[in-house]
Amino acid sequence: MTSTASEEPVSILLVDDRQENLVSLKGILTSRKYRLLTASCGEDALKIALREDLAVILLDVVMPGMDGLEVARHLKKLERTSRVPILFLTAVATDVEQIYKAYSVGAVDYLIKPLDKDVVRKKVAVFVDLHLQRREIERQARVLRETERREYELSLARLRLASDNRYRKLVEGIDHAIAWSMDAKTNKLSFISTQAERILGYSADEFTQEDFWGRHVLDEDRTRLKTAFRQALEQSEDRGLEHGVWAAGRRRVWFHTGLSAIREADGSRCELHGISVDVTGLKRLEESERLIADVVSSLAENFEYGSAMSRLAHVLVPRLGDWCVIDVLNGDIIQHEAVAHTDASKEPTLVRELASRPSFDLRAAYAVARVLRTGQSELHADISDVKEVAEALGVTDSDVLRGLDARSYMIVPLRARGQTLAAMTLVSSQPHRFDFGDLAHAEELGVRAALAIDNARLYRDAQRAKDAREDILRVVSHDLKNPLSVIGTSVEYLMSLDDATSAQARKLIKAIRRASTRMGQLIDDLLDLERIEVHRFSVERRGHEAASLVRDCLESVEPLASQKSITIHVHADAVKGLSVYCDRGRVLQVFVNLLGNAIKFSPERGVITLRAERDADAVVFGVEDDGPGISQEARSHVFERYWQATETAKLGIGLGLAIAKGIVEAHGGRIWVESELGHGSTFFFALPLLRSVGEEASIATMPGE
Repeated sequence: MTSTASEEPVSILLVDDRQENLVSLKGILTSRKYRLLTASCGEDALKIALREDLAVILLDVVMPGMDGLEVARHLKKLERTSRVPILFLTAVATDVEQIYKAYSVGAVDYLIKPLDKDVVRKKVAVFVDLHLQRREIERQARVLRETERREYELSLARLRLASDNRYRKLVEGIDHAIAWSMDAKTNKLSFISTQAERILGYSADEFTQEDFWGRHVLDEDRTRLKTAFRQALEQSEDRGLEHGVWAAGRRRVWFHTGLSAIREADGSRCELHGISVDVTGLKRLEESERLIADVVSSLAENFEYGSAMSRLAHVLVPRLGDWCVIDVLNGDIIQHEAVAHTDASKEPTLVRELASRPSFDLRAAYAVARVLRTGQSELHADISDVKEVAEALGVTDSDVLRGLDARSYMIVPLRARGQTLAAMTLVSSQPHRFDFGDLAHAEELGVRAALAIDNARLYRDAQRAKDAREDILRVVSHDLKNPLSVIGTSVEYLMSLDDATSAQARKLIKAIRRASTRMGQLIDDLLDLERIEVHRFSVERRGHEAASLVRDCLESVEPLASQKSITIHVHADAVKGLSVYCDRGRVLQVFVNLLGNAIKFSPERGVITLRAERDADAVVFGVEDDGPGISQEARSHVFERYWQATETAKLGIGLGLAIAKGIVEAHGGRIWVESELGHGSTFFFALPLLRSVGEEASIATMPGE
């Protein structure tokens, strides 16, 4: 980027109907790098946007007259302002429907008042940098086009006036163009400048073969090139066209070729002279901008996450590759999300095999795991077999992909807000092998696509939050109502009895106690979950003997286990004498949740194993059952709030494991599950060891507080 471009302040438009808000925004963003423009209504904002080159617009949603949403719709319809990013500002419109409206009219982000100064500055800085980069690319492209045009016109003028000797000396000095002459009768090159070997990679002997251009031009351009040759010769008029050529190594090189015919006075000889300017860089830039625009437009159609991934794959194929696979991160597990192939009949094969591949995580040695782990792209420009692609994707049985051709492939991460969301694997089945230009193109596209997909993910999360609120209403209206009904009915009946000490009265009193206890626990769970989600969940940590925790939790669940004649084995000798740094009551709550689930899903007379072992600076506790096990798909959801496998939905509302996860993470530990259908499940959680006296007592909150 030139110093002039970097020193010139960029224009930022601030729109708010309240003067004090504009003053506050100017105070946050005041910098010699920024030129801050203000508007207090939608009409003024549109006038400024039409006459200024804006890097970003901070736009208030709620304004009298023309509100922010209407202003955004007008801006996106106008070619001059359609690419300017809009950051919405609001203090009231924060529900999912308003967020959806904001994104649907073209917003790139949503800021809630009161504003966080650092967040505003950082987000504005990102879009200012993108604006400066785009402006510099456009400037360089204009300079390059003008330079090439002038050099071409100058070179052609000199060639027409110079003798053969001077002609050769002149054209040898043009680095990015090939000058050539061809005999019209034999279609053989009589001269070609030395730059041809460097640009195209062929030896001098190959240029002397008959009809060199006809044999190496791209199939789709061959007819146009030969027509231009014929017209230049027959009509003695200059011709110009853009076309592609296969260079050595099956690289695509794009030229803008100018043609002119020269005839001897006696008609004994006719030559075609040409200057072919290498415009590959410009061509790739144009294709990249067009493809990026199509991708962003496609992803903006709706915000459904899985659909966004599928649309991305199908936009990339066949324009960037012959087939594409997109893998996403779900926690630490890598899951196939979308595929596309130029031959639609081959897509089911890809879907089937990728869906059935063994589960693996970020630690796996496969190339796709490596890219997701490091956030760095990989290019494999020349491969001999589709087996290499299968190994990169984690498909252990490579024979299933034998029907799919592959000559080269690249894997590009999709990153947004500092996180790697997914990886797209692009495969070329054509003679053309991917090169670093293709990789740079794919990486730039990945940046734009990741931003759009991240918006889709945020929208999905917003929808889930809305669903969660509805679930809470359902819980309050149904799950809490039933225990209360039992209490009410039992109390009414008790009041009608003459002898309150009868056996029947005692039975009803016990029913009241059970129902009220259940109701109280359910309310406590809801409150715990709420605290966890808003990062206000706290634990009071002290040193507690690990083996003692195991014994205490066992005593609390033995009555429940005895009802199903379940045997509980304990293996905790390895942690004798070791203390963990924890909130005893909360850890027992985790144990009760895990053991309660194990008892619930274990068969009559089943066996549950409770383990405790040291692992570096932590103690790992495990609860193993011999129940039906959990499928791979379900394992990725078991710790989500309100989630239940279909077959177990009737057994609760899905809070226990989500709360257990929150409790363990508040201790700085982690929780996970290992399971296989038909072979039981083991839930593990790790807690830090007590390391020093200074840790004897403290209060900790959830990360993010």
